[in-house]
Amino acid sequence: MPGRDPNLWQQLLTYIALVWPQIYAGGLAFVVALIRGLHAGNKARQSWLEAILCGCLTFGLFPVLHYLGLPGGLAASIGAFIAFKGTEWFGTRADELYEKLVGRWLK
Repeated sequence: MPGRDPNLWQQLLTYIALVWPQIYAGGLAFVVALIRGLHAGNKARQSWLEAILCGCLTFGLFPVLHYLGLPGGLAASIGAFIAFKGTEWFGTRADELYEKLVGRWLK
C-alpha cells in the first residue's frame, strides 16, 4: 500500500522541488490571465477558460525552453506575456504565421 511507505512523502516533496519552477510559471500565467480577463469585463466562464489555457501553454512551454538550454525564468516571462495579451491575440498571430509559412503553398 503506497500510503504506508515511509519514503513516499520524501519522494513526493523531492518531485515537487524538481518541478517547482514549471508549476510557478504555469501558475503565474494562470493568475495573470484570470485577472486580465475579469478586469476586461469578460464573463467569468470565459476568463477561467482562458486562464486555464494560458497556464497549460506555459506549463508545456517550460520543458521546451529547458531542453533548448534557456533559463526557466524565460518561460515564466513568456507565459505572463501570453496571458497578458490574451489567447485571441496569440491565436491571431499564430494564424498569420501559418498563412505566411504554409498558406502560400496550399493555394
